[in-house]
Amino acid sequence: MNFITYFKKENEDMKEKKNVPCKEEDEAEKPNLSNTGDDKSNDVSFGPPPLKEIERKNDKIGEDKNHPNMEDDKSSDGSFGPSPLEEIERKNDNTGEDKNHPNMEDDKSSDGSFGPSPLEEIERKNDNTGEDKNHPNMEDDKPSDGSFGPSPLEEIERKNDNTGEDKNHRNMEDDKSSDGSFGPSPLEEIEGEHDDMRVDKNDALGEEGYLEYSGEGHSPTSPRKRASVPPSGEGKNKGPRKRKKKIRINNDIYLMNIPTNKNYEVSYMHTDVVTHVLVSNKKRYIVTGSANGVIKFWYKNVGSVEFVKYFKIHSDEIICLFISEDEEIMGSLSKDKTYKQFDVSSFDMNIIIKLDFSPKTGEFIYSSLFSTSVRVAISSSEKPCIYIYNPLESDECVQIINLSSNIIEIIKYNKAYDLCVLSDNSGLIDVVDVTNFKFPKYDHVERNAVVKKLEFSFKTETDLYELCKYRTYALCMNLSSDGEFMAILSENYFLRIYKFRTMKLYRVYDESTEMYLTAQNDPLKKDLHIDSLDFGKRLFIEKEIKKHIKNENIKLNMITFDESNQYILYSTFIGIKVVNFVTNQLCYIIGKNEINLRYLSISLYQKIIPINKVRTNIHESLYINEKNISDCALFCTVYKKCRFYMFTKKLLNEHELDERDIYNEQPTKNDFNSFLSTPVKNIENNTKVPKSAIIYTTMGEIHVTLFSKECKKTVQNFSVHSINGYYNNCIFHRVINHFMIQTGDPSGDGTGGESIWGNEFEDEFFDHLNHSKPFMLSMANCGPNTNGSQFFITTVPCPWLDFKHTVFGKVTQGTKVVLDIEKVRTDKRDKPLEDIKILNIKIIH
Repeated sequence: MNFITYFKKENEDMKEKKNVPCKEEDEAEKPNLSNTGDDKSNDVSFGPPPLKEIERKNDKIGEDKNHPNMEDDKSSDGSFGPSPLEEIERKNDNTGEDKNHPNMEDDKSSDGSFGPSPLEEIERKNDNTGEDKNHPNMEDDKPSDGSFGPSPLEEIERKNDNTGEDKNHRNMEDDKSSDGSFGPSPLEEIEGEHDDMRVDKNDALGEEGYLEYSGEGHSPTSPRKRASVPPSGEGKNKGPRKRKKKIRINNDIYLMNIPTNKNYEVSYMHTDVVTHVLVSNKKRYIVTGSANGVIKFWYKNVGSVEFVKYFKIHSDEIICLFISEDEEIMGSLSKDKTYKQFDVSSFDMNIIIKLDFSPKTGEFIYSSLFSTSVRVAISSSEKPCIYIYNPLESDECVQIINLSSNIIEIIKYNKAYDLCVLSDNSGLIDVVDVTNFKFPKYDHVERNAVVKKLEFSFKTETDLYELCKYRTYALCMNLSSDGEFMAILSENYFLRIYKFRTMKLYRVYDESTEMYLTAQNDPLKKDLHIDSLDFGKRLFIEKEIKKHIKNENIKLNMITFDESNQYILYSTFIGIKVVNFVTNQLCYIIGKNEINLRYLSISLYQKIIPINKVRTNIHESLYINEKNISDCALFCTVYKKCRFYMFTKKLLNEHELDERDIYNEQPTKNDFNSFLSTPVKNIENNTKVPKSAIIYTTMGEIHVTLFSKECKKTVQNFSVHSINGYYNNCIFHRVINHFMIQTGDPSGDGTGGESIWGNEFEDEFFDHLNHSKPFMLSMANCGPNTNGSQFFITTVPCPWLDFKHTVFGKVTQGTKVVLDIEKVRTDKRDKPLEDIKILNIKIIH
């Protein structure tokens, strides 16, 4: 007799002895004995009470499975019925074993219902996949946003049959990027361009495509995209999935508001070398300063620049120009020991302060957010002191800061942190409070609750000793508009970009001449390649610039940030570079085609002008389309040039290239420094015929008409030499009163010069082209068919020269200039005692 049969018999005997009602009658009474709430199944339906269990038996099993003792059969929750150990699962012929655990409390799921726990649950899968992939701890699978499921780093990628492994990292702290956000930071970013790269490298972009900055940490409120898990089975047997490359959509937007042209659009004159240029984006004004103490105000109109006002404010050279953070006032310092202040909106000079020391540099150290009092800090070139002035209140110094370091070369104010950055001539860089010029304390932030806070307490925690380490110093410095980045160009031409919050180095770019010399032979740096002859000329100019900057007390602004604070523009050996320092990418080089220009100070103007004339900013319009016009421009000064130059996005044709230099000042004997020699052009392949020319001399302009129809070869020789700058700086080496003025010899003694073909060429004589009238343009020679480059202009009729010298033009305007040159004093060899030079010759087609 087995165990079950025994208890069945005992149960029948007990019913007979106690005269228990039959089973059918007991069914109506016993339901109250059980706890129906505990027997409630997951679908909220009620099951039969334990005593009313119906025996389900097949042909082979015909025995009663109920337990004879109802109290012993009472389950842990109080309900009657078979215990888990005794329950027999009704399965098919192949599966007849009992898989349940004997303890109901262990089988209780997290939601209170009875059944197998996650570890014991049996997944019904296909023949190939029958394993349980669930994790035993639901809290561990909870992602950072509170929802259940894999977090971005724990996400399981559904791949093809060949790639089924989990590539994700298990430690969230190890995957944390340098800026606090999860995923690679800009320095760690890996571009997933290769087909076989299927690991998700999170980009450092927010949901809208903007780069997220929060110092060194990650903002808890900044948006982060969660990776989605594809449905099970999706993507199977479809081959490896290629990750779609994430694109910074704002890159193209901001680049559309930065000039891109390799040739300048227009240039304007000063009466002396232009040394400084400033731009007010809010007021749309440009301020330029020259070495003779002249300041000019210009207004930036759409597509053009208009002259506004002229000031001769200093008797000596201007040292520096600086503008306040709200762009309302501008200050200037000069070697004449004066400080002068201007109101930008009204173009008026309203303050003059006579200094008791020789100034070195200056800066406005106040913000309109914190104070209404204008404060100016001016350093001395004689001793390590900084003098503080309140110009609107008094012309007396209100505070003197004595420093233990060397002479302060640069002062920059950061309005976002309400701090100043100082740099001396030994390479030391300090961050100081604007009130006492000492290291900022925590009460500095408490005083101004809106300012940002530094994330270091000691200077040794930063990279501010980097310049001292390499025994160099800062030539110029600039800060981004949000105050988060600081760029320094050192004397050894290394550009260093710091994160202001930590003062840690973020990027370092080598812009030394040694780097460019090496790059000429590097096939991977084709953007930096230039002609070998041009390279030698630029190298010579670079050596002169280093001497000039070291000897002259002039502050240059060779660095500027764009409005997005992720592009930096700076003048270099071969042009003005535009670099995305976030992605570490060189975008392009502005002004590379202008081979004779070495750019120094630069200033960027950025404006989006809607067609309906509603003024807006790029952050508001977000894109540039047919309804928005980019009115961006880059203004820059050039070494030893009496002009400032404007670069835009406009593409110029050949005719516009010839007429882009505006002569808004009367040329003088020193103006040859302000004229350019343009790149070599081949007129043989040009269908345009030269019709006239303008000869710019140190005594004025001479306009001539060219006889290109008759004297084709002579006019071609003259035009190509003029376009290539061959005649630039040539002197009038032979001047005879009541006869002619002669020039065109680069050697200056009348024995040199050659044609564009390298040898002499033949004469071109015509009966109607003769010397019967004055002011005829003719070729000089030493015999028949010996023409080279020299030419002369007659001042009287000279018929004896007919059929000896080729007449290829005549003077139409500027005869007074010709006569003035004719009357200058000369020596016994007919050479003027004072040189009279050709500045430039412009050919008009």
